[in-house]
Amino acid sequence: MNVTINPVSYSNSSDRKILQACLQNWFRNPKDLQFTDPRMSYPFDFRKWCALSYTEENVKTFVIKKDKWIVAYLSVKIVNEYEFAHLFHLFVDQEHRQLGLAKMLIEHAIEMAQKLKLKYISLRVSPKNERGILIYKTAGFEENGVTTQGNIKMRKEI
Repeated sequence: MNVTINPVSYSNSSDRKILQACLQNWFRNPKDLQFTDPRMSYPFDFRKWCALSYTEENVKTFVIKKDKWIVAYLSVKIVNEYEFAHLFHLFVDQEHRQLGLAKMLIEHAIEMAQKLKLKYISLRVSPKNERGILIYKTAGFEENGVTTQGNIKMRKEI
């Protein structure tokens, strides 16, 4: 499969327009939105999405494009003072699932964290997101607790 991983930025107006259209299309299903960000209520609100997660400069977002279309998405928050990265908002378009795209994005984030000499990567996942948990475990993440909201905390040492 011919795909590319590209960085995108919420501070870039053209990226923002594309991301808004893409995300609004993806999150027509309340379950997909809930799994991706439990803080978001349905229907999807792009302004709230940005306000909750994309106001800091230490967030990097990567997309996978196939034939110039965004088909997968992942954001990574870099916390330099504590030498770790936090993965969030991993999503693969319904029509492109089970092709290894989530794995590609996770591996890309791991490589970035290694280059930055970070110590570990963390994430949170809904216990109902069985497919996501399996993907993260396959990538070497281990469960290390539960949030007060009931999400599973996972971590991978680098």
